Amino acid sequence: MSAFTTSAILFVSLLLFTHYMQKGFGGMSKPLRQFGMFLLTKAAGPAADLFQEREGCGAKTWMQTGVFWLILAAITGFLSAWHNYDPAALDSLSNIGWSYDDGSALAYFNEVAMTTAIFAILIGGSLVAHTRTTGSKLASEANASMIAMAWTAQALVGLTLCVLDHWDFLTYGVKEAALYGLVSGLLVLSLLVNSLITMGGRGESPISVPSWFLILALFTLLFSRFAGALGQTLDWTGTVWVADIMASGWVPLALMFGVGYHVLSHVTGQPIWSGSLTKASMFLLFITIPPFFLTESSHADNFTQSIGAILVTMGLMPVMAASTNMLSTIRGNASAVVDSPGATAAAGGAILLPIFALLGYFTGLNVMVGDGSLANVADTVNSSYLYVVGGLFALAALFHSYPLAAGKSLTGSAGMASWFVIGGGLLSTILFLMGDWSENTMVEAGVEDASSSLSGFALTGAFAFYGIVIGFILAANSVVKTLLFGDNKSSSGGSTSDISAYTLVEGTTTIRALFGRGVGIDTTLVIGESEEESAGGSTIIEVSAELHNDEVEEFPVSYDEDLVTLTKWLCGRGTTTAQFFSWADVDDSGEIDMFELANALRVADIADLPPWDVENLVKIMDINSDGRINLPELDLALLEIRNTLGIEFIPYVEESEDVEETSEEEVVEEESEEEPEEESNDAPTQAELKKMKKAELVDVAKSMGLTTSGTKADLIDRITQA
Repeated sequence: MSAFTTSAILFVSLLLFTHYMQKGFGGMSKPLRQFGMFLLTKAAGPAADLFQEREGCGAKTWMQTGVFWLILAAITGFLSAWHNYDPAALDSLSNIGWSYDDGSALAYFNEVAMTTAIFAILIGGSLVAHTRTTGSKLASEANASMIAMAWTAQALVGLTLCVLDHWDFLTYGVKEAALYGLVSGLLVLSLLVNSLITMGGRGESPISVPSWFLILALFTLLFSRFAGALGQTLDWTGTVWVADIMASGWVPLALMFGVGYHVLSHVTGQPIWSGSLTKASMFLLFITIPPFFLTESSHADNFTQSIGAILVTMGLMPVMAASTNMLSTIRGNASAVVDSPGATAAAGGAILLPIFALLGYFTGLNVMVGDGSLANVADTVNSSYLYVVGGLFALAALFHSYPLAAGKSLTGSAGMASWFVIGGGLLSTILFLMGDWSENTMVEAGVEDASSSLSGFALTGAFAFYGIVIGFILAANSVVKTLLFGDNKSSSGGSTSDISAYTLVEGTTTIRALFGRGVGIDTTLVIGESEEESAGGSTIIEVSAELHNDEVEEFPVSYDEDLVTLTKWLCGRGTTTAQFFSWADVDDSGEIDMFELANALRVADIADLPPWDVENLVKIMDINSDGRINLPELDLALLEIRNTLGIEFIPYVEESEDVEETSEEEVVEEESEEEPEEESNDAPTQAELKKMKKAELVDVAKSMGLTTSGTKADLIDRITQA
């Protein structure tokens, strides 16, 4: 009964949490933000001052601590695999207190070390994706770094308590387990508050997919920690069981999905393939039971076991949906995935995840509602899932997100590390499973000493597992080399710009406003007013606005700058909206989807946008809200921008026809006629006028005593006719 009650409370909590994430808290948003910043920066006291507030430091610290646990898990994992072959291999360490039991102690240590490594690295990778999609650094980088170190400390303390309690901590140390869960929950709460405040800086942009997975993973982990502590204290076994499912099933998968979606989408430059599959992988994940780390439910009645089995079966759906979605995303640019070690690791994890999910489903159900005869096989599947699939997604974060956080270029044998983990993980898993299945068969047949007769599987499996160890060591070496010797990469956050000069006139402004207008750190700022034309042809137009520059036209904030750029590009080339639509609609479906729009903007050198920005553009133009753009929708959006901003449409055909109709004799006559015009300083020719900016045409019209109103074409006609 406690399991159903806990699940109901969790479901209601998730609904309320997601609602307020999207809608906000109204007038309480600002006070809550201030209180959250106080908790992050002041409540920790001088401890937070030990860490830097530099952008990316929080994510880097999480991934660096994760690398420590990754190496530790790799070494102890190999020792455990070798001891399955030779149980007396470490008996020589008995003089210093080593006592090797049936292998459960080392197996538990491996599970804790590997889950800590995966969690820390994926949290770091998710924070990178979160900050990039929100367009700002973490609310408190120092607090994120401090929590990363505290998380490592509490994991070490937990292992020490287990050792002192003879590895039966979860069974006998009830008070310690409750206290441990509360402390862990407070650390997760701090990280959740940090992420929520950071998400609040995204403005009106929708919440990105990686941000959703990160926030929901932290929320469910927080719920599981407090629910587990309460269940341990009150001896509610159902509540503890639900809490374990959330911590061991939902959280790792959510972080894997978030990192995988971000890495593959960013590397390929393609939007996430299917919004429906994205929503399915997100929604179904948090209402089903993943097929990993399933435990015995003999204490539950038949009805509860049946519901559990159904939820485990449904738990395959989000795994298949996310894997299919990630693999379909890379179809348009598979070569980029091969060239990127991080994307290669993410793609490998997406391919292998459904295989391990199916293995975990059949073996886990046998443990949860069956006779438990496949318990040894289920343990092998769960361990391999952590080391292979979890390890690959961790490498994806290290090889892609860590260089972004550090501002460095990736260095080292990263590509080789991914392939070592893929090859060694697959081979060792197959060999270990063959040994377990053979042992079960021989035990059922009554064969004595079955384990010793199958030592060959254990030996070759341990040898193959060494590939995982080498891969993890190469990955750690690559992270260290990237940090120390990687080439510095400039930040993408508004530091570079195509604008070479920007003129400031009377009024006030801020640096943020300048960056918002496209000014970069290398842009030359011209201070003061001038009525004269400079040698570069820049003319200052006196207006009442606080900032103006004829090199950077001022656009109303209601228009997306990429749509304005597209409008100017089409008008400058003399391309109609219908022609652009026909060119962008590669499948001739009569509609442009997000992939086609992103591809058209990238090929035309207008903008290379991430999937979430492309989705925003589609929403701006999508009148019927079907997720696609038809010709009338595109034409209406661009025509409104054109008319409001006065962007001149200059047909390319007119200029080419004039050139074709002009004979060589006419050219000679025009050249002879132009010479006295240049000598007498008469009005410029029509060709020269077309090359001028509108501000320059206004000055020419003023000098000739003509009216300066109208479009650029009106000014040209008025000047040539004068």
